[in-house]
Amino acid sequence: MPLSHPADAALPFPADVARELEGRHPGWVVLWRCWACRYWAFPCWITTGPEPVEARHADDLLTLMRQVEAQHPPLRRIGQHAD
Repeated sequence: MPLSHPADAALPFPADVARELEGRHPGWVVLWRCWACRYWAFPCWITTGPEPVEARHADDLLTLMRQVEAQHPPLRRIGQHAD
């Protein structure tokens, strides 16, 4: 069995990054598409358009998610405060 390189151990798995992004951003479903090596994020509060956003890197995906939120603000729940 080959030993892992120390640098490899420091890098998070993309699927774990997707779960973390989804947990930090309610209203989004975030997936890692391993066959395409890209992240996808679906805004769940929008019933018509825009399409899911996708990016190769998590930081780029987060930027796209923020752009969608700026154009289509998520609905706030009762008792939820703005950041």
